[in-house]
Amino acid sequence: MKLYDHPTRLSAWLLYLSLSLIPAMGLAQGTDRTKVLQVGILPTLSARVLLKNYQPLQMYLERELKHPVELITATDFKTFHLNTIEGKYDVVVTAAHMARLAQTEAKYAPIAVYKAANRAVLIEAKDQPLRSIQDLRGKSLAIGDRNALIVSQTINYLLEQGLREGVEYTLIETPSHNSAAYSVQSHQSILAVSSPSGLKNIPDAIKDSVKIFAALPEMPSLIWLAHPRMASEAPRIKAALLGFTSEIEEGRQFFEATGYIGLRDISSAEMKSLDPYAKDLSNTLKTRP
Repeated sequence: MKLYDHPTRLSAWLLYLSLSLIPAMGLAQGTDRTKVLQVGILPTLSARVLLKNYQPLQMYLERELKHPVELITATDFKTFHLNTIEGKYDVVVTAAHMARLAQTEAKYAPIAVYKAANRAVLIEAKDQPLRSIQDLRGKSLAIGDRNALIVSQTINYLLEQGLREGVEYTLIETPSHNSAAYSVQSHQSILAVSSPSGLKNIPDAIKDSVKIFAALPEMPSLIWLAHPRMASEAPRIKAALLGFTSEIEEGRQFFEATGYIGLRDISSAEMKSLDPYAKDLSNTLKTRP
C-alpha cells in the first residue's frame, strides 16, 4: 500500500507506527498512557521522512509532558489545513500563512516558531544553467504543493520580473521537494522551488546534479500552534518546545536532520505581518479544487 493512497489509511498507518514506538522510547514513570497529544505536522516531506525527522522531538515531548505523542500528517497542504481548521489536531506545526489563518479563523494560539527562517530557493540543473530568470520564458517551473508559502513567494517574485504563471511559463506540480528537484535533474523543468529544509533532505543522487540559482528573501519558518481546547496545556507544551535545544541529544538529532536550529517565541506583530500571505492563501483555497 502506498502511503498516500488515502488520508484515512495514512493516518491509521501513522497512528500505528507512532504508538508502536512508545515502548522503545522509555516513557517516564507516571506517564498517563490514556492521554495522547495529537501533533499535526504539515506534509512538507514524505510521511516516512517526517516521522524519521520528528521522532527525536516526539520522544522528548513524551518525556517532558509525561503522556504519549501521536504524529499525524495529511496527503497535501490543503487537506492538512482543512483538518487544522476543523480541529482534528491538538497541536499543529504548519506554514506561517496557514498558521495565521488557523489563528484568525479557528482561534489557535501560536506558541513557538523555528529559528531558521524559511525562504524559497530556486534550483537549476548543473548541466543546464540559466543566464537569467528570463530564461524561464516558454519553459517549466517545478513545485511541490501549490499552497506552500514558498510557492506563493516564488510566483509573486516571478510576476515582479514580468513572468506570469500560465503565460510566460508553465507550472509543473509534483508530490514533493525531491520530485521537483528530480524534474530539474531530468530536464522536465528548467527550475524548481525548494526550501532550505527541503534541500537538506534531497537525496545525494539528485543533490549532486543541481545547484542553487537564487534564494529569495527570508520569511518566518514553520509555526507551532495549540488548539483552543488545549488552553490549559499550552503553557507546558510551549515551555517544553522552548527548552528543546541542540544541547539535548534528541535536539541535536532533530536540528541536524531538519536544519531548523532551534525554537523561539513568536510575537503578535510577527503573526499580523503574515496577513497578506494568509489572504492570498484564503483566496487560492476558495478558487482551486
